[in-house]
Amino acid sequence: MPREIITLQVGQCGNQIGSEFWKKLCQEHGISKDGMLEDFATQGGDRKDVFFYQADDDHYIPRALLLDLEPRVINTIQNSDIRNLFNHENIFIAEHGGGAGNNWASGFTQAESVQEDLLDMIDREAEGSDSLEGFVLCHSIAGGTGSGMGSYMLEALNDRYGKKLIQTYSVFPNQNEMSDVVVQ
Repeated sequence: MPREIITLQVGQCGNQIGSEFWKKLCQEHGISKDGMLEDFATQGGDRKDVFFYQADDDHYIPRALLLDLEPRVINTIQNSDIRNLFNHENIFIAEHGGGAGNNWASGFTQAESVQEDLLDMIDREAEGSDSLEGFVLCHSIAGGTGSGMGSYMLEALNDRYGKKLIQTYSVFPNQNEMSDVVVQ
């Protein structure tokens, strides 16, 4: 029987994929975009607790962390129709908000400099689980935040939770077309 999974959405790509993932998961489990259970979904044992936890006010909250070094994509999510779905304590945007400039080393170094904040968020979410199965990491290997911060988070998860499952959804750059990112 599956146990709790924590999703980490890193960078532009990871957060865009993640927001679509949560919309689809809510639809499949009968959870409205504000986290309330739809009337038709009150019966059955579909294990909502694997990807969601239930708050004291009975709404469902994704076991998700939204991480980025610049605010644009997360701000878009926070202004979308799923803005009330996520735990605002599980959202991290770098203080300076300048991003990683499509530079892996910058993303990795910036993640390293805020590692305590990031690991505290992960630990808090893990401690709220009855029996943590593992993690899903959504990110891109192009650009800077998804690749650099994503690499750092993957390494940190392995060091801290070595016996837990870590699954990645790593998006590769399109090799068939010209990119507007010089370092691809």
